[in-house]
Amino acid sequence: MRTIKEGISVGRIVISEMDPVVIIAEAACEHRGDLGEAKRLVELANAAGADIVKFQFHLPDKEMIPGSIRFWAGSMDEVLAKVNLPPEAHKELMHHCEDVGIQYLCTPFCAAAAEVLDDLGVKAFKTGSGEMTNIPMLRHIARKGKPMIVSTGMATIEEIEETVSVLKEEGARFVLMHCTSAYPPRYDQINLRFISRLKEKFGVIVGYSDHTPDMWTALGAVVIGAKVIEKHFTLDRALKGPDYQVSLEPHEFRTMVEAIQKLEDALGSEKKIHPEEQPVREWAHHSVVSLCKIPAGSVINPKMVGVKRPGWGVPAKHLEEFHGRVAKKDIPANSLLRWEDFEEHAG
Repeated sequence: MRTIKEGISVGRIVISEMDPVVIIAEAACEHRGDLGEAKRLVELANAAGADIVKFQFHLPDKEMIPGSIRFWAGSMDEVLAKVNLPPEAHKELMHHCEDVGIQYLCTPFCAAAAEVLDDLGVKAFKTGSGEMTNIPMLRHIARKGKPMIVSTGMATIEEIEETVSVLKEEGARFVLMHCTSAYPPRYDQINLRFISRLKEKFGVIVGYSDHTPDMWTALGAVVIGAKVIEKHFTLDRALKGPDYQVSLEPHEFRTMVEAIQKLEDALGSEKKIHPEEQPVREWAHHSVVSLCKIPAGSVINPKMVGVKRPGWGVPAKHLEEFHGRVAKKDIPANSLLRWEDFEEHAG
């Protein structure tokens, strides 16, 4: 396993192997182009326990050939234009995040969008899986010297290698996000153990960007070793925002955060007797006891002694050491045996 030397900071949020898992509420464009709803997403993400709330910033005419990508709702560039917020709204969102006490983050989908966000003063960049092989864009962002969180969905290991090589060549500080870019994916497509492979191969911090409709694989990723969890977040799935099918509502997100925190507490690797276990240990363990009345002078045979609770007598592991010993005194049935009440084995 390669040694992971350092983490990154997204504003006041530190992502490292030594710090708690960082949880990103991916609000994306669930505000549907409404700044008021975007602010509400900020507030509810903070209340749900997220460390970072992330939005998306699109410049459709810079991202794609107009009308070239079509969905049932129309061309992709037209759909994005309806749910996009302008730069001044993102600036207001940044200030609102500061006031609320949660870190703002945003994904650009082209180099021009990254320029806009950089001018707005973003603390870091999050790039989507669609940009994983966009080497010119990733170089452009890396050269700004700000930390990066890079998703790896829809990519081969060879493509990830190429991207990592470029980022390291540029001296970028970055986290890789394991991801399956289906909406939603099947569970047999998640491959959580690949998180460990990414860590071992590249020696970087690895997170998990989740597109399932629930929280379970996010929890599994924490156990595997993910240090960032990115999960889609919506005010209400009934509003049917762009990503509603793979988003958690605030109460669900809160449950996920609490579960992650409890899992982190449970992930220690030591084995010791805890103070809270000691009282239980004393009664739950077993001691050597008399199974019947043992008269003084009796030579102990296996039918006379056995093991029972509580555990504050001679430990059960010494049972056979009493066989053949001679009782010095009368011993009632169901008594904890004591070494001093017996002589050595009869000759």
